[in-house]
Amino acid sequence: MKQYADLHVHTHMSDGSDSVEEVLRQASDNNVSFLSITDHNTLDAYKKNINKEAEKRGIQLLPGVELDVIHKQKQYHLLAYGIDIHNAALQEACTYNCKVQEQYNFSLLQCMIQDGLALSESEYQQYMIPSGRGGWKLLNYLLDAGVTHSLLEGTKYYRQYGFDSNHIAFISLEEAIGIVKGASGIPVLAHPAEQIPYSAYDQDHDSFWTALEELLQTQIEGIECIHPLHGFELQEELIALCKERGLFISGGTDYHGRFFNKQKQRIGGQFISADIVKSLIMEKVQ
Repeated sequence: MKQYADLHVHTHMSDGSDSVEEVLRQASDNNVSFLSITDHNTLDAYKKNINKEAEKRGIQLLPGVELDVIHKQKQYHLLAYGIDIHNAALQEACTYNCKVQEQYNFSLLQCMIQDGLALSESEYQQYMIPSGRGGWKLLNYLLDAGVTHSLLEGTKYYRQYGFDSNHIAFISLEEAIGIVKGASGIPVLAHPAEQIPYSAYDQDHDSFWTALEELLQTQIEGIECIHPLHGFELQEELIALCKERGLFISGGTDYHGRFFNKQKQRIGGQFISADIVKSLIMEKVQ
């Protein structure tokens, strides 16, 4: 039987809607044999000692995390695979990123309050995200406060108030790579076409590859080639590049459950053959 992998999945430990148990069940139901839970800036999913449950369902786990990073005043996402989840420096980096992200969200809330919206700092500080919804705290608070009609509608306020995630003081890409390697992990650039504009028919087609080449000079060890935001042509070009350079090939659905509908709404929905990502799996899977 063909084995499938999904190496980019989020749970409610960050901004996904599903619990860790629900993710494992869905992975099992969808014939995913190799799975990496890569929550944003948190390793909490792995604190639940999920290996036994995964093993019971015939799933091999590749411990992972998705770190927000800054490189030359621009935000990128760095996937880290095969990490030591107990590594102190990695845990500190996650804690720091979550802290600056929340400070950024709280600053936006304060701007909205100053403009007279019926919101409250103290109410927000006590607010807890309802289970099974996904998204981050501010989006959920705005929804329950009646300011928005959906979670994603809340993102418009970031644009309206000029809040640009490129200005969040996340750890640098170079620092993150060092931390990941120090935690015995493999640093992989996540979904490059989300951060670097790409079009096969654009006159600036070469600018994507120039920007990607510059990122690869930071000693990133792999690329997430297969992703819902990558067309087939780009996917094949990225795979060819990785093979030529000896870089690890990764891929996944970037599953967020009910929160994020631009990604595939089914774990394993990219139908990534384990053979395509076998180098990464063989190097680091538990």
